Amino acid sequence: MIKKVIIVVVILVSSVVAYNLVSQIINASKSGERLSEAAEVVYNLEAENKQLKKKLEEIQSPQFIEEEARNKLNLGKAGETIVIIPDEKIKQVLGSSNSAQIIRLPNYLGWFRVFFK
Repeated sequence: MIKKVIIVVVILVSSVVAYNLVSQIINASKSGERLSEAAEVVYNLEAENKQLKKKLEEIQSPQFIEEEARNKLNLGKAGETIVIIPDEKIKQVLGSSNSAQIIRLPNYLGWFRVFFK
């Protein structure tokens, strides 16, 4: 009778120990996955940070500032004359050039013209 009780207690203790060991192994493997995911996120953020620093350097350059002032604010250097063409005039000029349309020929006629005309 005592042997049966001791065997049952040993089986219970060993099953509890085995369960805890398996759960720790599973948690360790999940931690490794989380670590690799976090490393990937860090790598992506570092790459984005490099791009943003490069863009910041580009934006802070005098050439970029001058270009933006010329394009968006219509500013110019001393002695320059700024000419602004109204949109109506641009549309009028570009609209008249649209009257000549390209006529697409079938391929065989196009090749015929290339070689025989």
